Amino acid sequence: MPSNVTRRAFLLGVTGSALAAAAGCRPAGLIPPTQYQPGSTPLPTLTPAPTVILSANAKADPHYGEIVFDKIFTTPVDSFYVTQYDYSRTPTLDKATWSMKIDGLVDTPMTFVYDDIAKYEPYEEMRTIQCIGNPVGGSLIGNAIWKGFHAEALFDKLGIQTKATHVKITGADGYTTGVQMKYVRQPNVMFATEMNGAPLNTTHGFPIRIMMPGLYGQKMPRWITHIEFIDQDYIGFWEGSGYSNLATVNTNSIIKSPPNDSRADAAEVGAKVQIQGVAYAAPRLITKVEVRINDGEWMPAKITLGPNNLTWAQWRFEWVPTAPGAYTVAVRVTDESGFVQDKENTGIFGDNSRDGTSAIHQINVRAETPKA
Repeated sequence: MPSNVTRRAFLLGVTGSALAAAAGCRPAGLIPPTQYQPGSTPLPTLTPAPTVILSANAKADPHYGEIVFDKIFTTPVDSFYVTQYDYSRTPTLDKATWSMKIDGLVDTPMTFVYDDIAKYEPYEEMRTIQCIGNPVGGSLIGNAIWKGFHAEALFDKLGIQTKATHVKITGADGYTTGVQMKYVRQPNVMFATEMNGAPLNTTHGFPIRIMMPGLYGQKMPRWITHIEFIDQDYIGFWEGSGYSNLATVNTNSIIKSPPNDSRADAAEVGAKVQIQGVAYAAPRLITKVEVRINDGEWMPAKITLGPNNLTWAQWRFEWVPTAPGAYTVAVRVTDESGFVQDKENTGIFGDNSRDGTSAIHQINVRAETPKA
């Protein structure tokens, strides 16, 4: 049986406040940071990692295997990270007065209002969103069940002109971004109106947000009020601040348990430690996850895949410390394109957080013999 790591402890590892404030992202529930000023450099907010003892004799969580290993879990709404360029400008919109203008290089411009949502066939799908500024091993990633309607059904009514190459999207908070047409018109673009079985709350974008496979969160604004089809690239807020204008997801993997700098009890021969985490490569499928202890060989982990390739994969690896001492645990992932993580993490932000990171995540674990 695995050691005493509860569902709540695992969720806190996935959605908690280990690293935040990169690219305007923060785990939900944190005190809003000082407003970002253009030209300044976002810095991570660090909080101390808890120290835990994982013991073969510890009482196991009876739901541990069922919840963590056997099915993909979702991130609670109030724990889901948020991305916002200005935390003082969270719009509270009234569905009676909200509207979304859609115009530009289209034959039939329209103004979409809240009651129009009911005119489109709804569908529900589990999807993961990650912040482009999520540091190596960071918590700025979440998985939820989203409900909405296919953007294609709406866009097909517009008569989008062939000279349109990009789309400019504006939110009620003043945030803007530009997206290449191929990402807006790809399959499975969703206008989401619900999250985990409830209407979007104010924080997560009521009444509507757009979700596009393969892109980081900066390209999927909330509180949308204007969509404009244009014939040139558009540089939005974060892109103008030095972040990637493509913002396509990098294949990455994260160790979520045990926490960094924790201790594993190796007093008994055969004591087991469950190392577990998530891997994400949307829209590519995760095909392999491997774990390395110190400078040893890469060893395969067990994988639980989500219902689609837009969802993170969960993985676990059972490890038995052979002696007291310090260990370094690393994880790498392979996706269906054949890409294998090979960049060693060189610091908090790894290879380049302004383009998203694919650096290898590693943690330090100390195995100790309990005192008599």
